[in-house]
Amino acid sequence: MNILLLMADQFRFDAIRCIGNQRIQTPHLDTLAASGKLFTHAFTPSPVCVAARMSMITGQRISRTHFVDNQCLSPATPVLPTLMTTLHDAGYRTQAVGKMHFQGKHYGFHDIKTQEECPRVRIDDDYLMFLKENGIPTRFPHGYRNLLYFQPQTTALPEQFTPETWVTDQSIQFLTDHLRYCGSQPFFLWSSWIALHPPFAACSPYDQMYSPDDMDLPDYMNRPLSDLPETIWSSRARLDGAHHDPERMRRIKALYYGKVSHVDACIGRLMQHLDQLGLFENTIVIFTSDHGEMLGDHGLAQKQVPYEASIRIPFIIRWPHMTQPGQISHDLVSLLDLFPTLIEAMELPYPGDVGDLAGESLYRSQVEADNSSGHRLGTDRERIFIDLYSGKQRWVAVRSRQQKYVAWASGEREELYDLAADPQEHHNLVCQQPEQTASFRTEMANWERINGLPDTLD
Repeated sequence: MNILLLMADQFRFDAIRCIGNQRIQTPHLDTLAASGKLFTHAFTPSPVCVAARMSMITGQRISRTHFVDNQCLSPATPVLPTLMTTLHDAGYRTQAVGKMHFQGKHYGFHDIKTQEECPRVRIDDDYLMFLKENGIPTRFPHGYRNLLYFQPQTTALPEQFTPETWVTDQSIQFLTDHLRYCGSQPFFLWSSWIALHPPFAACSPYDQMYSPDDMDLPDYMNRPLSDLPETIWSSRARLDGAHHDPERMRRIKALYYGKVSHVDACIGRLMQHLDQLGLFENTIVIFTSDHGEMLGDHGLAQKQVPYEASIRIPFIIRWPHMTQPGQISHDLVSLLDLFPTLIEAMELPYPGDVGDLAGESLYRSQVEADNSSGHRLGTDRERIFIDLYSGKQRWVAVRSRQQKYVAWASGEREELYDLAADPQEHHNLVCQQPEQTASFRTEMANWERINGLPDTLD
């Protein structure tokens, strides 16, 4: 069985029409969800790019990968088995296209067609070399950063030369070449778009696809700064005052939605080509993201915080002969589950000697109504843990089906939310529910002693 992993960076869980957002247009993701299984409660293990991606490919938490954010804690990166090395050893052709954030390593890929946010030199980046060969003289194909990072902006690049289109074209080329030259060999293709990472520099026609007038303002955007740990005040600074400027905030959101629809169109092209090649019914297709985007909620930008818009991600799986069309699951699932799920389904052993994988296989046996055996995708877990950073910046979140508890190392802050009654996380119940808080605190501390960093608890 082939595997196609589709990942869009910084994609909010609620930025898909089929999950209930009626303002956005995502017809191809809606079709993918309608043909497979949509998980409504999927989470990143750590809401920062490298930390999330390293945990996903190794199946280990940041305490094992040592990537507690976008940098490694140790001088030498720990050598851990990855999903790609395991599939490679099992005979798969492993190919990556787009943003990997691997800092020069391949981690089990036969080949990587590179497209990174900020390559040091042009020759290190296949996409930048493509632009050079086509006479496109730009230093900032992904948008202007630094002081303009969260300013509304568009790109002058024609659609056929945009980063989104290039990732799609390279993925299509791989599928075509693989079928022609290695048709009997299974493949693992990871197509990874830098979008929707800021700056949200949409191209035409997506830059005008959504009217700012139709955009809702962010939720709880006037949350007092004093109500937030000082270690995440930079997430407020990233907004550059946009939460006080409704017109600019609506334009930012319209551009973000435009980028969503551009990626959706790219996925549509890729799915059509997969079908035309006759590979659709022999390929597992997974769509997800490394983390979400606050987009002004709580007066914050970017990710790296334990609130729902940051930690929840889209997660759609179309698995021939296993998922049924139109399935919807509210199970608590994680990017950490991807590695154990795939190797169990492929009957591949985990090749590591560093302990068990941190995730849980979603591959479940079941008995059908006619007493025949089969399998489904799902989990019965009642808790999911998300953690990030080290030292005084560290935080740990415990997410149950209806509640969330957060412990911050900075200032010994705690937060407790009833997500059933307060899904937008406006009301911290730590003072009102001391017994529930104490129970979560004990659970968090026990988990941290086993799975966390050695310097967190004294």
